[in-house]
Amino acid sequence: MKLPLRGGCQCGAVRFEISKKPLTLYCCHCTNCQQQTSSAFGMSLLVPREGFKFLKGGPGTFAIKAEAKGVQKTAMFCEKCGTRIAHDTKGNPSISVKAGCLDDRTDLSPVGHIWVKSAQDWMMFDKEDLIYEEAPDDGYFALMERWAAQEHA
Repeated sequence: MKLPLRGGCQCGAVRFEISKKPLTLYCCHCTNCQQQTSSAFGMSLLVPREGFKFLKGGPGTFAIKAEAKGVQKTAMFCEKCGTRIAHDTKGNPSISVKAGCLDDRTDLSPVGHIWVKSAQDWMMFDKEDLIYEEAPDDGYFALMERWAAQEHA
């Protein structure tokens, strides 16, 4: 991926830039992501906190409880059109950017799936993907390692 990456909401009121190499990309099948996306899963691009900034507008926020051990996250969204932009978990060194908000999504290839115990029954997974029944218990290390290997392939 060529940096910087840029993206924004559907109406254009909020724009952001990613200036540091993303750490990983995965699909989350938790019930929160299903509801938030009105779909079967959400795509999350983990980005170093210092590599993410808003260029235009600012997000509205609200607190949500993640399925993993009651962790509290801050959801960031456009207050005009409602597009979810990112999730921030206090104390984490990275921010989870909703990958569908990127201007160029052509090279997005998730390396794994989390919370598959909540996945839709019709969902099929590639045998090469990293699969987690719930949240990864390794601090997302294997997902980051697979992403780095994919980037250098």
